[in-house]
Amino acid sequence: MIRSLNDLIERLLQTTTAEDLFGVLDGRDGMESLRRKYRALALVAHPDYNPGQWAAANEAFRQLQEWYAVAQQKISAGVYGQPERIRVMSGSATYVGYQAPWVGDLGDLYPAHADGVAVLLKVARSPRSSDLMQAEARALSRLNQELHDQPVRAHFPVYRESFRMRDAAGLQRMVNVLHQEADTFSLAEVLRRYPKGLHPADAAWMFNRMLAALATSHSLGLVHGAIVPDHVLIRPADHNGILIDWCYSVNSGTPIKAISPAYADDYPPEVTARQAATAATDIFMAARLMVRLLGGQAGQPPASTPKPIHALLRACLIPAPARRHQDAWQVLDDFRAILAELYGPPTFRPFRMP
Repeated sequence: MIRSLNDLIERLLQTTTAEDLFGVLDGRDGMESLRRKYRALALVAHPDYNPGQWAAANEAFRQLQEWYAVAQQKISAGVYGQPERIRVMSGSATYVGYQAPWVGDLGDLYPAHADGVAVLLKVARSPRSSDLMQAEARALSRLNQELHDQPVRAHFPVYRESFRMRDAAGLQRMVNVLHQEADTFSLAEVLRRYPKGLHPADAAWMFNRMLAALATSHSLGLVHGAIVPDHVLIRPADHNGILIDWCYSVNSGTPIKAISPAYADDYPPEVTARQAATAATDIFMAARLMVRLLGGQAGQPPASTPKPIHALLRACLIPAPARRHQDAWQVLDDFRAILAELYGPPTFRPFRMP
């Protein structure tokens, strides 16, 4: 029980989280419960009630205000009272996360916050993955720089920084920090919700976004190298598509160093043969993913696929890269012309996740 300034100072010295200071809050209205506790502690720290301890009272009140602000942020984020899952510091920020991580190919992804900004901490699972994490950092840094203020920028993750952290075993692990993308779903989630495939008009805008992102990155000499369901996000509200996980990216003309094991069958022959990756490599994988969205299997579009779309996809899936489509902009233009012929002028078709 905090009854005096000395009690408060002692508690502040022991405080490492807002919960240490304010304790359990009323679940019905946590913010109001916090406000009442703050007011009681502020009264204890008031200089008028602590003659001769003006400096100590002011310092206690300053710290109390800081913890109050932290508690308010945690309540707003819905994480007050939850244990920290991760806390790491870079040279410029402290990142704190309370949610269990998502498991990726190469690392664990922790939703976190820094200075009120929602971020995603991509922590390498092994030091051996550092080169792939660095490849992502290089690719995203270049995309950030080259596409600043361009509308197509929305199709790529927002990269914040990279640094190394030391884990409990003393190993150095690479961390890439990305902004969280709100209200999005991966195409892997879409496929789980729609196991029989999507209407071609719904799959169409998703394929459009993939092609626009690829055409843009290819113009910069970058090959993504892993266009698989887990690496494409969609936002149904505005039909945006975001191409994530650039760890496998390489400069055009360079072999891809690693593959996503769960999707080994979706890579074109040049990848498994460790030959040079080009724009045609990404186009093959995007077309293969489009086949999945339409309900096809093993790279074969379903019989219900409109013939012009079927023909375009087959041209993107030719095994020999030299005979395959090489220009994502041209594929996008051809695909849009096909859509106009099949469905008329573009219209916004609402898409809902069941």
